[in-house]
Amino acid sequence: MAGDLARFLARSQIRASDDERERTVDKLRDHFAAGRISAPEFEERVEIAYRSTTRGELDALLVDLPRGRGPRAAKRMRDANRAAWRAHATSYVAVNGGLVALWAATGGGEFWPGWPMAWWGMFLGWHWLASRAVSRTLGRRHRAREVRRGASRPLPR
Repeated sequence: MAGDLARFLARSQIRASDDERERTVDKLRDHFAAGRISAPEFEERVEIAYRSTTRGELDALLVDLPRGRGPRAAKRMRDANRAAWRAHATSYVAVNGGLVALWAATGGGEFWPGWPMAWWGMFLGWHWLASRAVSRTLGRRHRAREVRRGASRPLPR
């Protein structure tokens, strides 16, 4: 606990860069678009952000607002979704390859591995379709957010 406080205090005294100020203003813009802060409060916080000299001053502007799930979270979610689908496909190929090898080793005959291959393949297809739908939805949300950000940026002074 003391280490967390020490890290926070050390961070709060570090001088803020222009990029950090812009990121803070972008976060404020997102909260304003979501209706969490009013227009006068948004303008006041943006002015304070541009006048801020330390990271602590920037952090104070966001302390009463929920942390967002930005593009990084969406990317992590898409990556996890793809990894799950790849694991499912890999296990499908490995297990069904083993079943075909077992079928061939026992002398062939009726191709019984076709039944588990067909059923599992159907579920694999559903998984693939669902993962594409999730990726598309996340992509659309991210693009819409970027459009909102671009459309609502203040004019340079």
